[in-house]
Amino acid sequence: MRTPCIKRDGDFKALVTQSTIFADKSLFIKDVIEENDTVLLLAMPRRWGKTVNLDMLRRFLTIPVNDDGERIDKSCTEDHKFFFGGQVYCGLRGELMLSPLKISETNLFGKTKASTVQGTYPVIYIDFKNCKSGSFDTVREGVKRVLNGCFKQHRYLEKSEYLDEEEKGKIKRYVGAISSKELDDDEIKSGLLFLSEMLYHHYGKTNVWILIDEYDAVANVAYRNFFEKDVDKTIELFAGIYENALKGNLYLEKGILTGVQYIAQSGMLSGLNNLGKFNFTNAKYAQYYGLDQGEVDVFFDHFKVSKPLGDKAKSWYNGYKVQKHNGYLSTSPQELVSKYNIWSIISYLKGGNFNCFKSHWEETGSIEFLEGLFTKREVREMVEKLVDGESISFVRIDDFSVGDFKQLKNMISGGKEISQDGLVVLFSYLLIGGYLTLDGHNQHSYRLPNMEIMHEMGKRLIKYYQYTCTVDLAMIQSAANVLQDIMSITNQELMQKRFNDFYDRFKEVICAVKLVGDKYEEGVFANEDVVHSLLNYIALQTQHTTFGSELYTTKLHSKQQGRADIKITNKDVGVIMEIKCVPLAHRNKNYMKEALEQAMSYRNLLDTQRNLFIAINVERSSHSPAERTIEILCASAIYDVQNVFGINTLGNSDTFGFNFD
Repeated sequence: MRTPCIKRDGDFKALVTQSTIFADKSLFIKDVIEENDTVLLLAMPRRWGKTVNLDMLRRFLTIPVNDDGERIDKSCTEDHKFFFGGQVYCGLRGELMLSPLKISETNLFGKTKASTVQGTYPVIYIDFKNCKSGSFDTVREGVKRVLNGCFKQHRYLEKSEYLDEEEKGKIKRYVGAISSKELDDDEIKSGLLFLSEMLYHHYGKTNVWILIDEYDAVANVAYRNFFEKDVDKTIELFAGIYENALKGNLYLEKGILTGVQYIAQSGMLSGLNNLGKFNFTNAKYAQYYGLDQGEVDVFFDHFKVSKPLGDKAKSWYNGYKVQKHNGYLSTSPQELVSKYNIWSIISYLKGGNFNCFKSHWEETGSIEFLEGLFTKREVREMVEKLVDGESISFVRIDDFSVGDFKQLKNMISGGKEISQDGLVVLFSYLLIGGYLTLDGHNQHSYRLPNMEIMHEMGKRLIKYYQYTCTVDLAMIQSAANVLQDIMSITNQELMQKRFNDFYDRFKEVICAVKLVGDKYEEGVFANEDVVHSLLNYIALQTQHTTFGSELYTTKLHSKQQGRADIKITNKDVGVIMEIKCVPLAHRNKNYMKEALEQAMSYRNLLDTQRNLFIAINVERSSHSPAERTIEILCASAIYDVQNVFGINTLGNSDTFGFNFD
């Protein structure tokens, strides 16, 4: 019995021959072949199976030939056996008997056996992933290398009896190690068109499939990082490649583009009028990407993952909502199914330690640009809301235009203002990238899909707060530990004792951070923002809690809208904090009482039976850090028992005149 294993590198042959289990997505081939559109654009998040599906399609379609380009019996080839079963040789692994895949039992267009179509088309396969670079010149050199590799797959054309000498000489120019580096822009743009024409003639006037992986990889980098002149040159180069290959190509059977997002309006695909676009919010093709619950259950059973650990893995890696698809008819938009991130599930299983849950998917990408945007209150508030498990609403952009990319770049590079349109662009970009998903309430409501993404977003927030607050992490963790203890205590006397400890720990933090002395120096709320960040930072360090910041709601016993500063909850306890930075000269005798009442007015944000409402004031007019003072007032409501306790600037117990009504 082979040890359970599964490949994840995008090679269909390796998946089939080196894995002891895999998800059979072969009916993807049927839907693609039967699709009415001549060119398909399939946009899915990173690491969701785009490359392996495209490689599977390539192996199904490709005419098998020897080194001279002469056809061979397809029934004897590995590619045929991958789909229809048979014995294949796997090197040191020896002989392996493969079972037929789902496509083997299928008729195409209702009448043609799949085995009849398999191995009957010339196929061009090209991947632009490794063309990403820092400038147009280096991108162009990368495209030349990729074209060279693409032509080498068909170098038998150099001696094809169906091509004339001029055509064979041109093939040699693309294949040559030196000559391919000398290709001009016109030759680059027309390369795939020329290759499709040569394959058409070599294979007896059989039309060609063109499969392009990572079609948008270069454009995404260029729009975010290049100077405008280089962006224009890059888009113009790729527009030429795609239009020549996919528009008006007399030798084209069908073209498939895969990538992360639609960027047709950016100009790169604007010339294609025969384009069908599908992303992971569309039912028909979303079923072939990621993993559904049934597939994951089979995987977990194969790897002997216990049900409790499987349930925990579900909270970590499941949660992407896609529209359910039944046959050729999509169901209503409200009927959604959950998907797992395939890369993360396979990485989790490959690790072997099924008690270990961590972020796998983000290791292959980056949202570090978000950290720079956290200085914008609007962005930070929305991300904090998402990390708290809540939803945000916006009308998403599916197809990014040049203006959208420019707006995104301006935000990332530190533009001062972020408009409402800018927020839509940013969060649409995160949605397309797989960081958000539909929440099922309506088509414009989105949330973080699972714990893996929450962990990553929370980690970015923590990093931002650590940078903003410049405080020793050990101090922060010490305060967080005490706060977490307070949330676990039901005894009022013990709670008050730990509350005194929190006062001491938080004062240490406050005395270690820089605060503004003059309230006009950085705006009226400058210090409040710093203290807010410190408390956010502390809250994010607590374990097994959810966190929210700047939450708008209607106040209790009032129709007035307000904003709760901080909310922390676990399964038993809810905490609302109200933050003030009132200098001595501006205080009145009721300021702490009023702050606590304000915190309590947001109790409708909590659905727990044990609640704490905390008002915190930090004096900002001290002459030195050591002289800073804080005051804390807390009201606890544990089931039917209510209590209030506080600590004044002198460190003495003080209720600041507050009483429960």
